[in-house]
Amino acid sequence: MARIQQWLLTEASGPILMCMILLSITHGLYPDVPRYLAGLFGWLAALALIHTINAIQRIQVVAMLTIGTAGLLWGYLADTGLAIESAVSTNQAMLAMLAAVSFLRLVTQPVICDEALPMGSRPLWRTLFGVHLFGSVINMSSIVIIGDRLSANRPMTPTQACVLSRGFAMAACWSPFFAAMGIALSNAPGAQLTTLSLTGIPIALFALLFTGWELTRKGRAADFHGYPMQFTALWIPGLLAALLMLSHHIWPNIPILTLISLLALTLTLILLLLQHGKSGFAAYKQHIEIGLPRMSGELMLFLSAGVLSAGIAATIQATDMHFEIAQFGASEASLLLLVMVSVSVLGIHPVISIATAGGIFSPLGVDPNLLGITFLMTWAIGVSTTPLSGLHLMIQGRYNIRAVTLLRLNTRFALAMIVCATFAMYLYEQFAL
Repeated sequence: MARIQQWLLTEASGPILMCMILLSITHGLYPDVPRYLAGLFGWLAALALIHTINAIQRIQVVAMLTIGTAGLLWGYLADTGLAIESAVSTNQAMLAMLAAVSFLRLVTQPVICDEALPMGSRPLWRTLFGVHLFGSVINMSSIVIIGDRLSANRPMTPTQACVLSRGFAMAACWSPFFAAMGIALSNAPGAQLTTLSLTGIPIALFALLFTGWELTRKGRAADFHGYPMQFTALWIPGLLAALLMLSHHIWPNIPILTLISLLALTLTLILLLLQHGKSGFAAYKQHIEIGLPRMSGELMLFLSAGVLSAGIAATIQATDMHFEIAQFGASEASLLLLVMVSVSVLGIHPVISIATAGGIFSPLGVDPNLLGITFLMTWAIGVSTTPLSGLHLMIQGRYNIRAVTLLRLNTRFALAMIVCATFAMYLYEQFAL
């Protein structure tokens, strides 16, 4: 058994995850192909990689699986059926998208410069927007690439860590290539990508402008060492966004997550072949074998969240529970946002609170776009605030920044973002309803 598990871990987990991506895309294009097939491959890879996740993630995964399984059993004993298919495959499209997007780092990494790090307020602004734009496509890789360059010859400063964490996390407000968008669309059925992104872009812009103003006022950025960003590399993220919107317009019936997955895989391969010829295949294959298994943490969290969501739905059905909500407008959404962000600060991953809220509010017929906006803001603000998020844990461990420092730097920012998000929700309510 140990030899089989070792084989799965070292050789087969990557190809298994690739099969999950391809099966998910196939289901999106041809709905007659069962979606649980992709879910099963995801779970097979997760079982092989479970020993690679950290202790905090393991605790969260066990908690979600325990609660979700208990809910499923409760529903089964109450003769409402056993929602195995839902538990196995609820988040398969989102996971496939997340795995497919990871290929983009092969062709969208910022240009590495050997020049000395520039100093002052202008490099701070460039670093802030650079990590935001690159992070919106290549996710956590942008933090490692830029962070390692900033800390190559000197320890990273708290201000640099603040720029990285806020710049990156705020991409969750709008980016279709971010896990947050997949989670929001999955847990708020009926929400539209265009609506969520158009609402999130001005919120993210406010966050970046607020951060830049806060960190540069009164000469605070005079000794800030920024990243020597080459913005000429931004054409690939721009091309991806344009192709996604065009594809969604031409084929509106194809799920948006399927389009993202398909574009990420095909565009990466095409660009690799154009740039490197036949050796591009080798880089693509290497990412399947080595790069995909590195998403073990996200894989377990999101699969477990699917079980939790299915368990909550089964419990509500079994107990014939009814939630009486006269309306779900901006006031209720902002209160829900405040509660979920507070829970995130305590260390509960946003995917858990979003899955729970989605299981409760989605069946009530509330406005899915308003619910989706709430979920995106929860993810963005929660991840950028709590020192226990995967983002901040990486910054703490890799760059030796204290957790209490990150919390102190971002508390006022979180309050400002909650106010901004609440204002945006009221505007949405006025113009959309």
